Amino acid sequence: VAVAAAAASVDTMNVQPKFSASDFAKFSHHPEQPVSPVLPEKAPAPAVDRKAGILYEVWHSAAATAMEQVKARGGQQLTVEQVLRSNGSLTLNDVYARYNMSADIYNVKPKLGFYCLYRHRSNDTHPPLPDCVNITQTATTHAQTLSAAGFDYVAVDVTNWPVVNQATDIATLRPTEVLFEEWLQLRARNISTPAIAVWPCSPKGSNTWQYLLDNLYNNPTYASLVHRDRAGKKVVFLPYNSNCYDADVEKQIQSNGGRNDITTIKMWALFGASDAQRDVWGFFSPCTAPTGGFTTSMVGVGDCNQLSAQNGPQGPALEISASGSYMLQRTALALASPGHMRGLTLQRLFKKVLAVGAPDLFMSSFNELIGGRQQVTSPAVAFNQGLPRDPQRNSVWVDTYACEFSRDIEPNEECGSRVFEVASACVQLYKAGKTCANEPTSACCTTEDKEIWANVFTLSRKDGGDHLLTNSEYEKTTLISSGGWVENCHAIVGPTVFCVDTALKDGRNGPFLLYNTSTALPAGASRALYRCITPAGLHFFSTSAACEGQGKMELTLGFMATAPGGETLRALYRCRDGATFSHAVDLPCVTPDGPVLGYVR
Repeated sequence: VAVAAAAASVDTMNVQPKFSASDFAKFSHHPEQPVSPVLPEKAPAPAVDRKAGILYEVWHSAAATAMEQVKARGGQQLTVEQVLRSNGSLTLNDVYARYNMSADIYNVKPKLGFYCLYRHRSNDTHPPLPDCVNITQTATTHAQTLSAAGFDYVAVDVTNWPVVNQATDIATLRPTEVLFEEWLQLRARNISTPAIAVWPCSPKGSNTWQYLLDNLYNNPTYASLVHRDRAGKKVVFLPYNSNCYDADVEKQIQSNGGRNDITTIKMWALFGASDAQRDVWGFFSPCTAPTGGFTTSMVGVGDCNQLSAQNGPQGPALEISASGSYMLQRTALALASPGHMRGLTLQRLFKKVLAVGAPDLFMSSFNELIGGRQQVTSPAVAFNQGLPRDPQRNSVWVDTYACEFSRDIEPNEECGSRVFEVASACVQLYKAGKTCANEPTSACCTTEDKEIWANVFTLSRKDGGDHLLTNSEYEKTTLISSGGWVENCHAIVGPTVFCVDTALKDGRNGPFLLYNTSTALPAGASRALYRCITPAGLHFFSTSAACEGQGKMELTLGFMATAPGGETLRALYRCRDGATFSHAVDLPCVTPDGPVLGYVR
């Protein structure tokens, strides 16, 4: 059980990442080497029967219990986001390790508190965990929130638990049963709930899928709650990867003991057009670069044009996905994830969702509050961004990080409900068969509240005689074309608007993003960053419009946050490099030239 006492300095996770280190090594080619080209799709005729589903997590029982234990001991219930905002006064060890405990760390605190859905069975005289608190309130609020947003069903994530045992029962089986129990009672009171599907890891020799069929899908009590396809068959999603998929098991699930009443849908992410054209659904689908490869860049790039599921290269779109964010590398690494960007990521993904009008929409995710981690040590900037000195900095979150870099759209205490509101508005447009041309004032469609970012490119003279920052791609291109300048690349796969060089060993002098307006944050929460030039022709940057009396101001690069957290986690430093000035992001300078100037993306 995750809450058992442990002396480890790094928390032991029940929840495992969906993608392995070898997966990320495979994905790392995408920004440079395009996947199969996306061919034009034929939108189906407008359909009144559009379905929207969302990934739903129930695996919080052990972590929520651990948080209750921290509270009972008089401790502070901490999240990753709160540790980041402490600016070094707290570390991840303060969450559990200081109490000699270990469990998954919450990235944020949901508006409902640290809830879970575990309740012991009536015949369980020695349950492994205490019952979760406020289960009915949690289940009711989720049902009402998701139904009002337009979601027809949830797909319960069981992708880490192929075999029935106590850990599987605590994490997913019993909470899923409780979700069925609670939502059935709500329906009996004429309160709408989404339907429920399951997404179990089902390799050869697995049996979790069988338990779910026997106890839920084949239980006549729950017949009305199970999500069904348009032909009336019950739907089981299957993770389409080598660790969780077996064709023979799929046939067994479809047969369902001779009932032949199950439709299986293969679903995964970060695959190419060839799988998408075989009707493999994406539980998230990244934006693509003009080359056809994936990208995390959202500013200064073309349309998102994510893949959608089709039957053949010329077939109409059958399913398309959108997500609060996504990742191409571990999401806690800098620029490996676009983040929420106040709904800009969702908005760009939904541009294609609304244009294509596929009959099925799948979104990620709701209540993905905890997640798996992996050890990463190279390059030097490969750590949980914003935590360069934390003792757990190299135990990196893979799927979700803090409140910004997460697929999750559930409202939370630290960052509010903005992303959920954008998602809800977008789903409503999709269900109504509308686009932003019909509803330009929809939260899904407005741009002035989302397009608040500026790319900052970093360049150095080839002879080392000068370094500069620019927010102009034209200036960057012009200087490089002159032959005297080179771009300082990012060291981690993700962006395509910046160059990426995964051979870099350090990476602290790479690119970043700033706010493009002083009004992006409340008064006093941001400061301008200026580019200056000395009489000798050397560039430096400063928070002083007078350039500290050392030169003149050339331009305003953008605006930084004055404190870490939320959208901007990485500290920006000015460095001395002999006679010249350079910069460092997240890691301090080798030779510093003053304190932290502000916090950037």
